[in-house]
Amino acid sequence: MNIIIVFLFGALGGICRFELNEYLPKLGTFPLATLLINLVGCYLFTFLIKNFLSAKNMNQKLILGLGTGFIGAFTTFSSFILDSDHLLISGHYFQLFVYVFLSVFGGLLMATLGMMHGRRLGGNQHA
Repeated sequence: MNIIIVFLFGALGGICRFELNEYLPKLGTFPLATLLINLVGCYLFTFLIKNFLSAKNMNQKLILGLGTGFIGAFTTFSSFILDSDHLLISGHYFQLFVYVFLSVFGGLLMATLGMMHGRRLGGNQHA
């Protein structure tokens, strides 16, 4: 049953990532869509899964579906690597630096904000 839950939620997450990637504005060669999707995913994972839903004792199948399935498919490390490689090969070194920096440190910041908000709203102040 867990495999089916992850599959169904994952399909939805992948579709959402694809659609956002299609409709977010393009900034030349800079992979803005992947950056924004991954930053939102970092926030959502720590907000919803790590803190809020867990603190509210939500159904574990829902947490599995949203966390591993939806957010796992919504965010993508492989796209991050492919975009980074494209910037490297095409000689866009400054864009590569900005993209990697914002992805890593922005992801940590978004995860921290998500955790803080999830704790506050979930009532889990010490997790």
